[in-house]
Amino acid sequence: MAALYIHIPFCKTRCNYCDFYKSTSCAKTEDYIEALEREMEYRRGYFGDTPVDTVFFGGGTPSLLPPALLIALIQRLIDKARSLWNLEGVSEITVEANPDDITEHYLDELARTDINRLSFGVQSFIDRDLKLLGRRHNAQQAVEAIRAAQAKGFGNISLDLIFGIPGMSLREWENNVLRAVILGVQHISAYCLTISDNTVFGDMAEAGTLIPASDEICEEQFMICHRILTDSGFCHYEISNYARGEEFRSLHNWAYWCGKTYLGLGPSAHSYDGDQRIYSVNNLEKYIELAGTDRIYGREILSRIDKYNEYIMTALRTDYGIRRDALSERFGFKGLLYFEYCAGKFLRNGLIVREGNVYRIPPEKLMVSNSIISDLFYIEE
Repeated sequence: MAALYIHIPFCKTRCNYCDFYKSTSCAKTEDYIEALEREMEYRRGYFGDTPVDTVFFGGGTPSLLPPALLIALIQRLIDKARSLWNLEGVSEITVEANPDDITEHYLDELARTDINRLSFGVQSFIDRDLKLLGRRHNAQQAVEAIRAAQAKGFGNISLDLIFGIPGMSLREWENNVLRAVILGVQHISAYCLTISDNTVFGDMAEAGTLIPASDEICEEQFMICHRILTDSGFCHYEISNYARGEEFRSLHNWAYWCGKTYLGLGPSAHSYDGDQRIYSVNNLEKYIELAGTDRIYGREILSRIDKYNEYIMTALRTDYGIRRDALSERFGFKGLLYFEYCAGKFLRNGLIVREGNVYRIPPEKLMVSNSIISDLFYIEE
């Protein structure tokens, strides 16, 4: 199993919390697509004989582009990918969309492509929150966009929600989650708001004009979400992700968490082949100029310790957890002994539980998972 990510870096505006690489101008769209195709050719040998199981168009906002142009772009890139790699068994092709970009015409055009999964950046069903976040849509537009996609026959829809928004009450967050459930989507991602440097929120927080939600409020909102979604039949398969049944897990993101090979195309995109992480230049103009050469890439070669620590980090984020046989197979008996020695104190205080041969972090402790996981890392002396 391998995954392909294609970055579409264009956005009408930048949200107040966003620190992803984006451009607010679509003037160089055709130049960018040609650059993507050059990069695809340059990396045609990347997957070898490994079949590609998932394709994800993210951004940015792919749905920002005019419908006819977007559809032509998406199918052009899918066809190009099929000519270079083995996509015969591809089971999931996702495109991200903003609710305010969705029209009946857009959905009609999208249905003509190979896209079979939509991911909506809803974030909240409260207009006050959306305005604070800098989103372009309102709550009603979000509802209408999802219902319109369902009416057009899209049966695998995901939506994103954000908790920990300053000023959002527990009851408001509860209503957010309930509204998502009632809409009947197949997948929900719930992320805690992160206030990053070099963002509008980062500047506001530094100036004291934005007061972040407390850790206690964030933890309580996380558990409200977990309770509602699991009670509603969703499986909680990764810290931030819930699926309405095994068949609706995000296979693309699952490839990341399981350490599978993935290829990222476009500026700031990352790739991983099991031994090294490759990342592209974080600049659209340089990418367009140099795509198709090695000059756009930086590389990080992973040591055995790096791989061990990444396995611990990703496995404990998922419901799959750390399995003794898998850990021993990857890192030998000494690796297993080291983990079990470090995990002992967390087992005693309930921060990690063991079920048979599987170690997991219980849901009520997931909001402090970073500190648990970092204490389990192997540190060279």
